[in-house]
Amino acid sequence: MTRPVRLVQIGMGNVGREVVRLLMESRERWLHRYGVNVCYAALLDTQGGVVCPDGIPDRVLRDLVAAKETGQSLAENSVGMRVSPLEALQRLGPDLGPVVLVDCAAGGGTYEAIHQTLLSGGSVVLSNKAPLAVDQERYDHLMEAGQSRLLNEATVGAGLPVLSTLRSLLDSGDEVIEIQACASGTLGYITSELMAGRQYSEAVSQARELGYTEPDPRDDLSGLDVARKALILARTFGRRLEPGEVRVEPLLPPLDTGLSVQEFMDALPEGDGEFSERVARAQRSGCSLKYVATIPAEGEVRVELREAPERSQVGSLTGPDNIFVFRTREYREQPLTIIGPGAGPTNTAMGVLEDVLQSARQVRV
Repeated sequence: MTRPVRLVQIGMGNVGREVVRLLMESRERWLHRYGVNVCYAALLDTQGGVVCPDGIPDRVLRDLVAAKETGQSLAENSVGMRVSPLEALQRLGPDLGPVVLVDCAAGGGTYEAIHQTLLSGGSVVLSNKAPLAVDQERYDHLMEAGQSRLLNEATVGAGLPVLSTLRSLLDSGDEVIEIQACASGTLGYITSELMAGRQYSEAVSQARELGYTEPDPRDDLSGLDVARKALILARTFGRRLEPGEVRVEPLLPPLDTGLSVQEFMDALPEGDGEFSERVARAQRSGCSLKYVATIPAEGEVRVELREAPERSQVGSLTGPDNIFVFRTREYREQPLTIIGPGAGPTNTAMGVLEDVLQSARQVRV
């Protein structure tokens, strides 16, 4: 049997737990079909986790997933400990074979562990956008440490083949003219509801009840998540861009930023009139309101609520689906387009798993 590829996973939220479940289901198939033998050597959340250089047994993995669903931290488990990602990597030692670091966390606290993994020759798989949305200098450090060993399909289109398609175009010698994207299922749902006649406050409340938004909907409505995706896309095709250079129009009414979540939800009707006017104006022009990222080869990268002709690919999009329109030198007149679900724990976890498999096949010994 081939030597196991050891996985160190950071993050046990909805996506992280789904990655663990799907990987346990896929592991035997990977071994027989590809000769890839993978095991979890460490599983971590923000408090700590479980480190087992010989591999965490499936029974323990299932218990850890179940415990996380009840709100328990991994460090509180009987086999858990207070340990940082860097400490967990150090505990695995230098002679235990290849390591793939899987980052399903949120926020930039995993940057150093990612950088260290790449410097030591390991591979990294990301669904976490924050480590790639840092300033250009720190981004360059990651690329210099091991660009070919850093896979991040799930950071932009969840399970959709967005970055792999872009890289394939670039590898074949094509050049990007412009990318347009509706890259948020949450904001896609809200704008579709607005165009269907719902008030803004109703659309946001419904999206929250359906689980489309974060617990604080402002995390989605701020546009920051889409801006990070736009930045990742731009950097993938070679643009050098600081995060602050992406112009962002939030999908938010002008409310006091100090409101609690409940106060914010209660105040949402104050924005109904403004958004109703924008909907009416778009309809008079034969357009739909869509939250669009525009990423040109040169010039300003923008993330904004804009009018799109109803018969266009972007304007005809409905519900929480994502769309990515690549206009390139070879696809100038008829852009290459990817449409499909771009959010949800299972879709994102499937994107992560594809990258894990690719990394494991590259580093197996």
